[in-house]
Parts: sequence; C-alpha cells; structure tokens
Amino acid sequence: MEHRPSLYIETSVFGFCFDEAPRNVLRREAVTKLFDQIRLGILEAVTSPVTFLELDQTAEPLRSRLLSLLEGVRILQADEAEAGRLATIYLKQQVIPPEHLNDARHVAFATVGRVDVLVSLNLRHIANDRAERSIGAVNLREGYQVLRVKTPEEVLRYED
Repeated sequence: MEHRPSLYIETSVFGFCFDEAPRNVLRREAVTKLFDQIRLGILEAVTSPVTFLELDQTAEPLRSRLLSLLEGVRILQADEAEAGRLATIYLKQQVIPPEHLNDARHVAFATVGRVDVLVSLNLRHIANDRAERSIGAVNLREGYQVLRVKTPEEVLRYED
C-alpha cells in the first residue's frame, strides 16, 4: 500500500479558494483541487489551533466560507508547550521574522506533530528555499526531522 504523506495546511492556503484576482486564477484552481482531494480522502490533511484562531478572526461572510473548508482536515495532536518553545527558537534565530509569531507557530506545530509536509502559500516567510533550509537546520539541532515545505500545486495527486 502506498504511503500517503500527512499534510499540514497552513492558514495562507485557505484564502486562495476565494481570491478573485485574475493573477491568482491558477493558484485558486490548485487550492480548490487540494481541498477537494482532502474531502475525498485522497490526501490526508491536518492543521492546528493556530489556523482555527486565524480563520475565526476573519469577518463574515468570508469567515463561514473559510471554516467550511476544514471539512476533512483534522486537528493535529501535538504538544502545544513544545510547539511554543520551538516557535520561539525560529523567531530568535530569525528563521521567521520576529513580528510573525503565528507563522513560526505553524511551522512548529507541523514539526512537533511530525507531519511529512507543510503546505503553505506564504512565500515570504515559509514557502521558500531559504526558509525551508533554515527550518531544517533548526529542526535537526532540536532533534526533529527536516520538514518539507511545498505549495498546493506540488502536493496534488494527478491522474496519469
């Protein structure tokens, strides 16, 4: 049986489902397909309480639409104190800019929860080569696995 990697879906991904900007049409299609594959059980997805808090702060009617995307996404069971400790390290070592605590918390939850891939569209702080290498270096020093970071397009299942 084929291993299905566990995917941590970070908050930035959700908003693209409803982004009407013409420049984001391909990204919106990929994110929509990602959530369809999660709902169908093709992909295994988790998220953390950080995502719920961030989505819950969105104004209605978008808030309800965003929260509905959580169908099929389960809550990651991870030690919150350890995730907080690791997030602090990411911030202190400037892996994630100090003013972006929730970005660091997403990475920490995904790491402590031992997911295979963090799925993000936060290209500035998370989903880029420099950040992925820096996260990996900290994780190895702290006794964790190297966390792979991918965009939705990179984790979709495609039929041959």
